[in-house]
Amino acid sequence: MKTKITHLALLAAAISPAWSQTLTSASLSNSDVTIYIESPPGMLAIDPSASLLSVLQGSAGAAGGNVELFTSSDLPAYDDPSSGSAFALADPTNLTAGFSNGDSIIVSGLSGQDWFVDNNGNYDTDYGSVNLANLWFSDFLGAMADQQTAGPDSITGNEALLYNNFLNNGGFAQISDPNISFIENDGSIVNIGLGGFADSTSAVALLIGASEAQLQATYANGIEISEVVLVNGQAAYGFDGVDSGVVLDDGVDSYAATYLVTVPEPSSSLLIALAGLVVTARRRR
Repeated sequence: MKTKITHLALLAAAISPAWSQTLTSASLSNSDVTIYIESPPGMLAIDPSASLLSVLQGSAGAAGGNVELFTSSDLPAYDDPSSGSAFALADPTNLTAGFSNGDSIIVSGLSGQDWFVDNNGNYDTDYGSVNLANLWFSDFLGAMADQQTAGPDSITGNEALLYNNFLNNGGFAQISDPNISFIENDGSIVNIGLGGFADSTSAVALLIGASEAQLQATYANGIEISEVVLVNGQAAYGFDGVDSGVVLDDGVDSYAATYLVTVPEPSSSLLIALAGLVVTARRRR
């Protein structure tokens, strides 16, 4: 995961004691979700009546079911990323997860506001703007470069073109509906499993306007990319999946991989802030 949130999680682990916390509650802000259970073993099936707590008890290699937040983001109505569009004004589903120590976190899908509002509060879809969309896309291109196994560099010099293709093909909406497989709290960090494709080559080809055959030749091991989730308002994502142990029989083997993202446990976040104050005070002496 290429976000500052990883470094905060490591700091939290270093300065706070670790007592594992049990997931005790889970609630949703709206009904724009799809709940999957593992039934029969190794296969996923939709079950709207399934218990969220039961669904969220998996692990990286045995993900079990998952809950997809902001399911409707895949609809064509959300492809338009412009200011004032349905995607810009969307209200993605929040999942509030509570733990046995009384702490809680909120995980959610993303709207256009989350992606495109820049440091000055302006809604800006342009390439090069200082916002989450450009940060994520830079990390995405870096991951693609790392995963390339053959052929010439087709990214350098084409970043703006690839970004605009992804933007105009509804790419940001397509990755705004995270599938949450599990939420684990070890007392200092929270691990969240995101269900996704083991190989996203076909989807990436459509979104960046590239030949699927060319990408398959260039990325012999496939392209790994998770959807994006907000955790207490901070974006988390990854580019290194592991076998989930389950799959959806939908013709494209959805959720065959789990992407693990790690964030500070809520209590540890306070310790990080206090540690920062201590460091600042020491520097002023």
